[in-house]
Amino acid sequence: MTSRESSPSRNSSRLALAGRFLVLLGLILRAAAVYGRVVAHNRGLWRTSSQKLLDIQRRFARRFTQVAVRYKGGLIKLGQVASLRVDVLPPEVSDELARLQDRVDPHPLAEIAAQVEREFGRPLSEVFASFEPEPIASASLGQVHSARLHSGERVAVKVLYPAVERSVAVDLAATRIGLWLFNFVSVADLGQVFREIRESILGEMDYVREGRAAEEVARNLERDPEVAARVRIPAIHWETTGQRVLTMEFIDGVKINDRAALAARGVDLDELVLWATRAFLHTIFRDGFFHCDPHPGNLLVDDAGRIGIVDFGMNKRLDQRVMTMMRDNLMATVARDPKLYARSLLEAEMIVPEDVQTVEEIARISFDPTYYNLTPKEMANLDFGEYFRRMRGHLKRVSSFRLPDGLVMWSRAITLLLGLATELAPGIRPMDVVGPYVIGFLQPKP
Repeated sequence: MTSRESSPSRNSSRLALAGRFLVLLGLILRAAAVYGRVVAHNRGLWRTSSQKLLDIQRRFARRFTQVAVRYKGGLIKLGQVASLRVDVLPPEVSDELARLQDRVDPHPLAEIAAQVEREFGRPLSEVFASFEPEPIASASLGQVHSARLHSGERVAVKVLYPAVERSVAVDLAATRIGLWLFNFVSVADLGQVFREIRESILGEMDYVREGRAAEEVARNLERDPEVAARVRIPAIHWETTGQRVLTMEFIDGVKINDRAALAARGVDLDELVLWATRAFLHTIFRDGFFHCDPHPGNLLVDDAGRIGIVDFGMNKRLDQRVMTMMRDNLMATVARDPKLYARSLLEAEMIVPEDVQTVEEIARISFDPTYYNLTPKEMANLDFGEYFRRMRGHLKRVSSFRLPDGLVMWSRAITLLLGLATELAPGIRPMDVVGPYVIGFLQPKP
């Protein structure tokens, strides 16, 4: 194709991106109007019913969802990641954004094949012996195809959508502008929120990073031989993996929530959920590096009854300071020690020194009797997600308070995991499984 022939295509692409940016700016202005009404109501400048305020916020969230579904790509992922920040967004908004489904219509094979060929600089037939035209999964940023290597091995190939980086860049630029504007009137540090959103989305578009995450989790799980024997992490084929193409071992299995298929195989679902839960708890409480998205679509059961964990694009590593803060903060609450409570937040840089005394006072007032003087067994039964929601609610009164990177993902992973166990295996007691990991986590570290 000549440069003259390709020019109309480039111009069309630029116009589409410009249009996308303008639509996003429109959403920012709409969000500002909603926020202004909420602030005016709270300050007594404009009065309306609480129900009307909720309806206004829900309508905005629905509008964003509609735009995201229309424009796809980064907008869907942006909405999903933003929905996790329940400490910043009203529940009515985050709940609506959480409805965004990470599935879109697949891209044509020609586009996917061209992307693979660009990544490796040679024809698709030289990269893979065969490549199935129909994808086995499609999501907001890429899709997965079954293929065979020239060695004959069947593999799963995840391919990033062509040009999705450009649309994501536009989405992030508009988001940065919006959060910068709102940062002047927000208690939370929206600059930090933007950095987390950006890191999450860009990380999911780097398939080399995802492959390395899968290998690290596999190595960590090997420290518990019982878990490692019952879990499969797909091996990465690095010779056919690049930043935009990820080739991994194909796990031929059914989703862990496909009860009919599992019953036909004579598999005990309670047992499967037990070992899947143990695997995730190992990474969450012992390693501090974990898969953030333990939902049924990412858990497959193979013919041997092992649980295959897939899609490591959303992963997180907690800083050791944050792990120490969570341990000390919970112990301070149990012991009703306001000084330890405040010190744990200060050392994790969640507050500034000038606010230590204020936090101590808040702690004295807000210590929940539910958490007081618990036995080790009772501590093992704590709902960490609920605990950190309450903590955030109290500390919003402190102007310097900010959540450390990763804490939202950490509590979300635990909440999803316990929800999975409750839904699929009501016959087991999730806290009986969680208990040993929590007790181990709360032990002082040398």
